[in-house]
Amino acid sequence: MTPLSDTHTAVSPLAGRKAIITGGTTGIGRAIAVLLASEGAEVFICGRSSEHLADALARIGEVGKGNGIALDLAEPGQLDRFFDEARSYLGSPDIVIVNAAVPAQALSKMSADEIRYAVEVDFTAYILSAKSAQEILADKGDIVLIGSMSAHILGPGSTVYAGMKAGIAGFAEALRRKLGPKE
Repeated sequence: MTPLSDTHTAVSPLAGRKAIITGGTTGIGRAIAVLLASEGAEVFICGRSSEHLADALARIGEVGKGNGIALDLAEPGQLDRFFDEARSYLGSPDIVIVNAAVPAQALSKMSADEIRYAVEVDFTAYILSAKSAQEILADKGDIVLIGSMSAHILGPGSTVYAGMKAGIAGFAEALRRKLGPKE
């Protein structure tokens, strides 16, 4: 094994850390949850599908420890429920990963209701998850905001998704400046 002394990167062990992950049942969120659990972090995840939740928790259980709930972050009260249950399970979390998203297409291919739903999950619940993270973590811990290359690679078939992800990129940068290290 190569020693880490020449990497110029501080390595923080994950063992004993506690992580909340929105959208942790599929895709990038699931991969993050499994990796964190395999490194010794305890995780609490959410996703919209009970089947995906069960599958993700089974995989997490193979490598570490975690729990979660199936719910829809677009539904009123469900975001608060998720963070309340996460705190109840984890106690004092020190990592929050904001990741949940649903696909969205071109403006001309989506109904008004589909657009409203995508904005509710991909933008409103995203920002409110960051607010919950800030409140839970106070002056300790890490907030990780997962974005998308769609904010920068603007395809004509993804106008709604690209617009939301560009908004998230701006939000993430502004939040980093507000909450980042103040040394």
